[in-house]
Amino acid sequence: MRVLARITGTLLAGATVLTAALSTPAHAAPFPPLPGTSTVQPPTASCFKLPYFGPKGHANFDFGRDIVRLLNERGVQVEGLAPIEAKPENTGIYMPIGWQQDHIDPCRGVYYPGGFVLNDVQSGHTVAIHDIYLRPDGAHAQVEIDGKPQGERQVATYKLAEFAPGVPTPRPLEGGIGPKHWPFYVSAYLGETVRNLTGIPLNEGDYLANLDAVVQYTP
Repeated sequence: MRVLARITGTLLAGATVLTAALSTPAHAAPFPPLPGTSTVQPPTASCFKLPYFGPKGHANFDFGRDIVRLLNERGVQVEGLAPIEAKPENTGIYMPIGWQQDHIDPCRGVYYPGGFVLNDVQSGHTVAIHDIYLRPDGAHAQVEIDGKPQGERQVATYKLAEFAPGVPTPRPLEGGIGPKHWPFYVSAYLGETVRNLTGIPLNEGDYLANLDAVVQYTP
């Protein structure tokens, strides 16, 4: 019982770290766009890097049914950028998480390497989204259009109230904790970019995907 109590305490502590990292007031850590760069800046002395709050785990980012339908009707192919992998039939992406992949930068957010590409075979246009940061106002990432860097852009939004209560959800069959339901929505930038390049009617605030993530502390 003591072992279980210790594990439970560790899991709850990890959840607290995540919630705190994502709920820091914007005025305490402003996140201006980084125009003209496609690389992630290294942490500074004042913005040190913390290890991710769990040793290992994974996340499924499953696109909404309407998004999948629109992608398939248009013939857009979703392709992964390692370590993130595309799921079959444009249904979403899968990514490993944990100490070996990710970190928390107190000034820039929770960082996830890799990304994915939206390949519009019909027009030849591609949109690459990579080096992702989760911040209080949503997901930010480096964006490349047809191989040309666009700098850092907000690619999705979410509501803290919709996922924060689910962060410490026990996942005993998977040896950890994590939210099963974390809705993401289309950002103004992503909607406009996809509409302009592909004609897909994607609008700001449309339901984009659900993030089902589990951080594992036991095998």
